[in-house]
Amino acid sequence: MTRAPLRVLVDDAVAAAPPSPLAALVGSPRAVRLELARDMMLAVPAGVRDPLCLVTSGQLSLGVFHPAALEERAQPQRDATRGEEDGTLMPPGPLARAASKNLALFCDGELFNLGALPAHDGDGVTAAFALTRAEVVLIDAAAVRELVLRDGALEQALARALALTNARLRGITGIKHELLDFYVRNGLSVAGPTVRVRQLDLCIDCKQCEDACEERHGARRIVLGGFELGVLDFVYTCRTCSDARCLTPCEHDAIKRDAATGEVTIIEDRCIGCSLCALSCPYGAIDMVNVAEPELASFSPAFKARLERGGKLGFGPGKGRKAPARRIANKCDHCAGYAEQACVSACPTGALIEIAPATLFRERGVATGARRKRLDMLPVAPFVDGINVTDSGDARVRIRRVSRLLWLLGLGTFLAVLAEVVLRWKWPALSVSYHLLRRDGLPPELAEMNVSFLAGSKLALTCGYLGTALMVLSMAYPLQRRTRWFRRTATNQFWLDVHLMTGIVGPLYIVLHSALHLTTWVSVPFWSMTAVVVSGAIGRYLYTLVPSLSNKHELAILAHRRAITEAAVDHPAAAEYALAAIHREGQHARGAWHAGLLALLPWVLLDDVRRVFSRRRDRRALRRVAPRRVARALARRIDRVVFFERRAQLAPRSAAVLKAWKRVHIPFSLVLLVTMIAHIVLVLPQLF
Repeated sequence: MTRAPLRVLVDDAVAAAPPSPLAALVGSPRAVRLELARDMMLAVPAGVRDPLCLVTSGQLSLGVFHPAALEERAQPQRDATRGEEDGTLMPPGPLARAASKNLALFCDGELFNLGALPAHDGDGVTAAFALTRAEVVLIDAAAVRELVLRDGALEQALARALALTNARLRGITGIKHELLDFYVRNGLSVAGPTVRVRQLDLCIDCKQCEDACEERHGARRIVLGGFELGVLDFVYTCRTCSDARCLTPCEHDAIKRDAATGEVTIIEDRCIGCSLCALSCPYGAIDMVNVAEPELASFSPAFKARLERGGKLGFGPGKGRKAPARRIANKCDHCAGYAEQACVSACPTGALIEIAPATLFRERGVATGARRKRLDMLPVAPFVDGINVTDSGDARVRIRRVSRLLWLLGLGTFLAVLAEVVLRWKWPALSVSYHLLRRDGLPPELAEMNVSFLAGSKLALTCGYLGTALMVLSMAYPLQRRTRWFRRTATNQFWLDVHLMTGIVGPLYIVLHSALHLTTWVSVPFWSMTAVVVSGAIGRYLYTLVPSLSNKHELAILAHRRAITEAAVDHPAAAEYALAAIHREGQHARGAWHAGLLALLPWVLLDDVRRVFSRRRDRRALRRVAPRRVARALARRIDRVVFFERRAQLAPRSAAVLKAWKRVHIPFSLVLLVTMIAHIVLVLPQLF
């Protein structure tokens, strides 16, 4: 975590004269030190009025709870508090998930005015609670007043610290509330240094990350489709949480945190398969793999074989378990003992990365010496526009450079051949062939007459050989995916780039090979290649477009609606009109939402034209009830909401096309291969 406001301000003010007045106050009877277990509510003791709260360790959150939800958690909460002491009881799920919304996050060293927090919100009871084991000091308001009267420097430091906290909390408005709630609710604030994130706008859903993980460990330890926010998917895999709920219920020391690396690992030769660790993990990071019953779907022979090779299934006297295990816990340990993570390395597009949660959810500034760097707090852009991080590591950068070189070589060579063909057709005297004939001694007129480009010419045959070779090379990517020994030749990313390059450049050479005569049966390979390339391009596009459209539009719509609601504070009539206009547009479009993709797409395009006129009407109406600048901003938000809602309806219908594109891509690839071989077999005897 970054250096906290109180530490920044108070240390310099009072460190020169220890023990500081603050330290004396914290140790005095007027201040109450409380130790909070995970998920414990912060209750103010009797006799302490309107206190300042200093978080000395851990994390606190401020949440809104329905009274019934708090009552439902009361008894399990008490049981969990007692159970954590001896490690025998499985704690309930995170209290952050019981909250209807999480409003704020306070970390080590931060100070806030607990007495200024409202006791009730519009949706329920407001309460502070511990996200992790925490220690807080509650300083009575009267004691604070007495202290600051004696120490002016500390008074200024406390005032500045509280002002910074208040400014940060006031900055969490609109869509930023949703980001903060997601950050706290899904355990990202207590996650380890990095988490695994899938960029939906880069992912082609090839599942090679899952396959690579399963191949290495015998059973997959990562599952896509986790907690999604915008175009980012926080996949189901271990986050190395600081509070590690999975450690508490295990009574057999079968899951531990490595003291050197901080990684939480399964001690497989001690696991008895009780499932308590899996049940206690709120993020779906631990699976139980069957190793005793092959007839069950959960049985994994590869996982069992790996355990047997390592001697992890032993039992009896002197072993970690007394009876044979039927199931063994399986979780990600970030490929401990390997040079790289299998899932990240296997991703051919760089969509799966490791990134620090604080990089995405920047809820605080960064201290740099005596100054604080100003940042956009809880920025929306990474979740709407993506982060576009693909080159993670030197090896990936080298592969990307080699891939670019291949693209330059392939396209450059084709353009050179294409230029020669065009010159032979249009300006024969400028072609390379003409100059070669002149060098052989032919006179200019005769040399120009011999310059031509026909389907059976030497250059056309060369184009055919190159096109065929490239198309055969394009088969290396699916071969690499299905053949283990072939994977050692290069990375998935390299072979995907080769697949794309050869799949595009190869057909172009075949076009030149045929000299544009594409009406005979011999042209069947070309048209098959065209279907393969077009379906591949559409499939590649849809695999990134559909998820990003669905997720980013939902977040963008919510952001604009929240901004309109906030504008109601100063301009209620204008905000009311804006919300009514959005509702009116929704009613207008409701009948079209039942149409299929082919019918909905032209309707959306025509509706965009209609919106040009209705947009002007909205602006004129808004200017009558709000200043020009506000009216323009609200009209733009109305337009954005309508636009995104229309496109959001197109996304799920495109999903059907997304699932069907392989039905075109793969069969036509086979047709291409068969007809290409038939063509070569029939033509080769004529050439030799």
